[in-house]
Amino acid sequence: MVSFSIQNPLIIILVLSLAAIIIFMLSKILHISNSIMASLSTLTFLLMLLLIVFQNHLQNSSIFINLSTFMDNIEIYSSGYFNSEDSGAILISIIALALATLVSLYSAEYLKQDKRQRYFYPLLLLMISGFIGMLFTSNLMVLYLFSELMSICTYSLVAFRRQTDTAIEAGFKYLMMGSVASVIILLGIAFLFFSNGTININEIEISNGWISQVGAILIFSGFCLKSAMVPLHTWLPDAHGRAPSSISAILSGITIQGVFYTSVRLLLSLGFDHYLLGTILLILSLLNILVGNVMGLVQDHTKRLLGYSTISQMGYITLCMAIGLRNNLPAAIQTSFFIIIVHAAAKSLAFLSKGVLHYYIGATKIKDLERSSELPNFISLAFGLAIISLAAIPPFAGFTGKWMVLTNLVASDDRLSILCILVFLGGSIIALGYYFPLLIHIFSQIFSHKKKAERKIKRISPWMSLPIAVLVIAILYISIAPQLFLKSTEEASYFLLGMMR
Repeated sequence: MVSFSIQNPLIIILVLSLAAIIIFMLSKILHISNSIMASLSTLTFLLMLLLIVFQNHLQNSSIFINLSTFMDNIEIYSSGYFNSEDSGAILISIIALALATLVSLYSAEYLKQDKRQRYFYPLLLLMISGFIGMLFTSNLMVLYLFSELMSICTYSLVAFRRQTDTAIEAGFKYLMMGSVASVIILLGIAFLFFSNGTININEIEISNGWISQVGAILIFSGFCLKSAMVPLHTWLPDAHGRAPSSISAILSGITIQGVFYTSVRLLLSLGFDHYLLGTILLILSLLNILVGNVMGLVQDHTKRLLGYSTISQMGYITLCMAIGLRNNLPAAIQTSFFIIIVHAAAKSLAFLSKGVLHYYIGATKIKDLERSSELPNFISLAFGLAIISLAAIPPFAGFTGKWMVLTNLVASDDRLSILCILVFLGGSIIALGYYFPLLIHIFSQIFSHKKKAERKIKRISPWMSLPIAVLVIAILYISIAPQLFLKSTEEASYFLLGMMR
């Protein structure tokens, strides 16, 4: 079993927030360049990532010993507000910090022509700070505040390129629907406080009465909207389709999955019946698989298509979680976390590759991908690898994840397993209908008979090619050694099952 730990999440939150302030002030006063801001952000995210991954090895180091008093003081102030033992939150935080590191590096070139870079990196740092705080908190009001910090930064980043009407429209739509979700969550918290007299998650019992149960359902509904669960999904294709590709990568890659995990963990902590929760999630998952895949068939805008792909992938993640909760199956929940890892790598690679295509050749629609011959074949191959993995074509990581889904459905002996298998297989077949055109447009240029000498190949910036190369290696590594990543999800699955009351 691969084990990671966080001594205190508040340290990471404070460092990210402080870095956001420092970078903004440096850009405001010293007018530092975009590449320097990107480098500082990358370094901050990377240090926080290494802090989690290697914390067990660093605890006896001189740095930790010298900072022990400071950490103890933070522990006193944050006691009762954060649960540093949440293995699922730790796993998702690692993914988020890894993607944020790559996105920051990528943006050093991708945002070179934008005029508002000084706002981008602080907003990204604060978004991840709020995201991590939301994952670990054990206090309802703190959960709401961190969720709002993440959401407000996300709204701004979606509408970052405000000179385009479509970005403003997508950001405004996201803002309106996200605000509705926030009000619903706040109302649910008020109901729980009125019924239990506390906002500490570990002290609340929703069995106290119908008011508590309504409060829990309201909070879950609000988070369903924020995690794009059908029928509350309509904001996602617009928001992720119009946001900068670097932001789309992290939003589709891990943000909505983290919100979904938070909602499941919260309801289990409150004592919500796990079988009923699993049944609700199962219904939502089938809707996501069907709607996401069917709507993907009629898209001609590449990023909107990837947005609907995210909705369908959320269906597969939710389906595994539902089967695990309904039947108390650790393997099913483990599969859910594994798909989160695979999807984070593949979808981020797809969006970052698409960003390169748009940045250099202005490719927006699917038919524009035919011009990919103007770029090095590496970009086309990377984009194709991402799509192949999302389409679950063997032997790549996406196929491993979906095969595990099918295996868990068969092994669960659930009364609804036949229906789930039919929808699962039908959705996977439908998905090929919009994945294959992408592959045809991309690979037709690579294998065309046009002489390479006749092509005017544009040179790709290392700032953009390096993150793409890292994600390519990650997908290939997951495909070759999936058991290593499965082990990293084992502790998270048992932690979630252990929360059942």
